Amino acid sequence: MTTKFKIFVLFATVLLSLGTTHPPKVHNIILDVDTGTITSTNVDETARFQGQGQGVKNKDFTLTVKPGDVIVWTGVSTSAPDRDKVMIVMINHEGGDEIFERNTLRDTRANPGVVMGTVTKGKDGDEEKYTLSFKVYNGDTQRNGTFHIDPKLVVKM
Repeated sequence: MTTKFKIFVLFATVLLSLGTTHPPKVHNIILDVDTGTITSTNVDETARFQGQGQGVKNKDFTLTVKPGDVIVWTGVSTSAPDRDKVMIVMINHEGGDEIFERNTLRDTRANPGVVMGTVTKGKDGDEEKYTLSFKVYNGDTQRNGTFHIDPKLVVKM
């Protein structure tokens, strides 16, 4: 993440805390990807979230959030971190309750490969199923198109 982006996240967090009953939290969700072996048929075996428990499938990975919280998704290569890149390009509402300001969140030119969203809606127990889309680059060469994982977010007050 660039310094400018980190300052933006900090500033957004401070502003959001002024209007909420709890201080918002920044959740840094990091996707570890074996960029040397990932294919469209082995995404669940080669891409996992940091902090994801043993035996928990990607589709069952759940993050608990509150309104006002900021979520930042990034990806890293576990096989060649100095050469390969994991670019999170989009978060898309797939089902359940909507908790973001819009259905689709994307990376930006200022921060390619990083997607950020603020929880603006939701009541206790709301659950959103979303699709996280990412690209893998081995050096400068994109590998096998776009990959998808479908985790969840749950609102707890």
